[in-house]
Amino acid sequence: MHTPKPSFVDMRAVIAAYALGVLVVFMGPALPELAVCLLLAVSGLWPWRGQRVWAAFVLGVLFCTWRAQAALEARLPVARHAQVVQVEGVIASLPEARRVAGATAGAGGDARGAALVDWRFDFVARAPVQELPSKVRVSWYRTAELLRAGQCWRLELKLRAPHGSANPGGFDYEAWLLRNHIAATASVRSAVRCADDGGWWLLRARARIVDVIRNTLGDSAGAALMAALSVGDTRGLTALDWQRFRATGTSHLVAISGLHLGIVAGALFWLLRWVWALWPRACLWLPAQRLALLGSGLGAVAYALLAGLQPPVLRALIMLWVFIAAALLHRLHQSARALLFAWAVIVTLDPLAILSPGLWLSFGAVAAIIYIGSGRLRAPGKWQLALTIQLFLSLALVPLTLWFFGGFTWLSPLVNLLAIPVFTVLVPLLLAALLLYAMAPSLGVWGIGVCGRLLEWAYAALAWSADGLPQAWQLASPHPAALVLGAIGAGLLFAPRGLPLRALGVLGVLALAVPRTHSLPALSLTALDVGQGTAIVVRTAQHTLLYDAGPAYPEGFDAGASVVVPYLLARGVRQLDALVLSHGDNDHAGGVAAVRAALPIMREIGTDAGAPCQRGQQWEWDGVRFEILHPDARPWRDNNSSCVLRISGVFTALLPGDIERAAEAHLLAEHASALRAQVLLAPHHGSATSSTAGFIAAVAPELVIHSAGWRSRFGHPRADVVQRYDEARAQQWTTGVEGAIEVFADSTGALQVQRYRAQSGRWWHAPAQP
Repeated sequence: MHTPKPSFVDMRAVIAAYALGVLVVFMGPALPELAVCLLLAVSGLWPWRGQRVWAAFVLGVLFCTWRAQAALEARLPVARHAQVVQVEGVIASLPEARRVAGATAGAGGDARGAALVDWRFDFVARAPVQELPSKVRVSWYRTAELLRAGQCWRLELKLRAPHGSANPGGFDYEAWLLRNHIAATASVRSAVRCADDGGWWLLRARARIVDVIRNTLGDSAGAALMAALSVGDTRGLTALDWQRFRATGTSHLVAISGLHLGIVAGALFWLLRWVWALWPRACLWLPAQRLALLGSGLGAVAYALLAGLQPPVLRALIMLWVFIAAALLHRLHQSARALLFAWAVIVTLDPLAILSPGLWLSFGAVAAIIYIGSGRLRAPGKWQLALTIQLFLSLALVPLTLWFFGGFTWLSPLVNLLAIPVFTVLVPLLLAALLLYAMAPSLGVWGIGVCGRLLEWAYAALAWSADGLPQAWQLASPHPAALVLGAIGAGLLFAPRGLPLRALGVLGVLALAVPRTHSLPALSLTALDVGQGTAIVVRTAQHTLLYDAGPAYPEGFDAGASVVVPYLLARGVRQLDALVLSHGDNDHAGGVAAVRAALPIMREIGTDAGAPCQRGQQWEWDGVRFEILHPDARPWRDNNSSCVLRISGVFTALLPGDIERAAEAHLLAEHASALRAQVLLAPHHGSATSSTAGFIAAVAPELVIHSAGWRSRFGHPRADVVQRYDEARAQQWTTGVEGAIEVFADSTGALQVQRYRAQSGRWWHAPAQP
């Protein structure tokens, strides 16, 4: 009997099933066990009507599991954390510098008076080192050395196993390390230069191009943008710059992606087709369109190499070449099939790319363009068509933007309508200026200067839009079901006229505006994992209080933006009823600015903009009493000036900030009876300066939370402190080990503890162990 060939629909189903199999692996808390994999493999071989689709799904699961397990095994094991090794290798990225404010090198050596800099870079060993990962992310703090890409260094490194903060809704640092194939981080203890071997020519060429740009344009916005758009070097862009790009929805215009490869390929296609058509005889041998397609694809390869062939660029290049192949084979009318094929190729080459927001956004954008460009729209003019396409793109990508970034910008359609044509012209111009510099430096300098000035004007317009228009970036975190409804709604709204139920698309889009709702206990306390610092969220039936906001570092980690605000949004909190700041140290107050910028705060205590924290302040919310026990009117200083907050509801809690022995003794003398609490935030992160025996006896806690980083360099919580709490028979948890720790009382009044890393972690997260 003749067996029919698989149809086009069958192939789409097979590819989709394979991609779904890859995706399913990332949804579980652990990788499938060997027995499960064997069972799946056998089931994939069983003959039945849907075998082809099921086998593709099984193949996706098994292949992704194999690659994921290999990535986990390549990581530095926890047992080797803090190990010191000597390794000779090469700086394998453009090193990122952050000047240490007010710091200069000491009096000795050639670096006398030089500014101290913190460096971060990828480091690759010249020769394989036993049990050392192939790529290590290195930090070199407070050095006067000037680092260059491709340099050889003999470094003494203190290794660090992959580990990051673990919080609901927060930035997943461990996922970022995994998808960037960074198997360990390290800090430099000592360093000696070694002889360069002349390799890494592409990286060195990129660094030389950046030098040319900076020498010509100086330290300007135009220089930073030109470096970003030409070689993918975003080191010159500050946190403020990225905030402005986010507010205007133009981040995709600055980071090299499929749009930029498409611009370069499109410009080359137009140029090659026009030039080749001038020789009719050559067109008989190779049609101008086919030559232009091949030439534009090769030009995109060159641009991708210039950009360092970073994962987002490589993914875009693969997608571009799939569509070029489709055009060469006269299959562009099957664009949806080509898009699915590109997806399959990318997730096969790198399944870990599933964790990248850029993958979803880029494919989502192309899918939206295919959907809306397949003869569905009949706009009366080019500008109306461009506006309609931009509106649909912005609306269709809102669900993905909300999922990955917890917000969206209403400015995006209007700004991109103008910005995309501008950058479509500027990108080829700046690349042409750099090529001109290689051939005629004097003319090239002039061209770079012109491009730099144009980019400065473009940046000034974006900055004006972001700073001058109110609330451009809207924070939100809808329920996942609402995101699905929003995506369906966007598709319905731009569906062909006459489609039944098309008007229901409005309801789907409106679902995005419905905030998340959670059933709240009468009182809950969540200690967020902010590394070495403190951030506590206290919720009653109708109110929310934030006690401290964690640390923040210039151009680096900000617990307020990365942890506190995403957590609050994920819990449906749209305003803070009170912010209590224990004291002004960075590990407690650093994130306050980010929280203020994101959410309205009804009342502040202990901050520079609020009322001072003083003993005797008290209030009640929903039957829960809040009382400030310390400080009094005495001139307390430093840690002993911390604001001590006692909470009384269905359970009692004491939040003492960083108080030390002197303040503890004062509280014992003045408020011994009021100190008793079931839940205690260990004073000063579990430092030896605090948690005296008398204080512990007076509080008599059932549960103690140490807000300290994993394997803190300060040794928090100290062993003697842990022992004293053990002797008091208190249960102890550390945020850096467990992730976010939520405490509440069940219907019987018994304390319940939920630990995020143990109960909600994924397979790429480090285990909850000290």
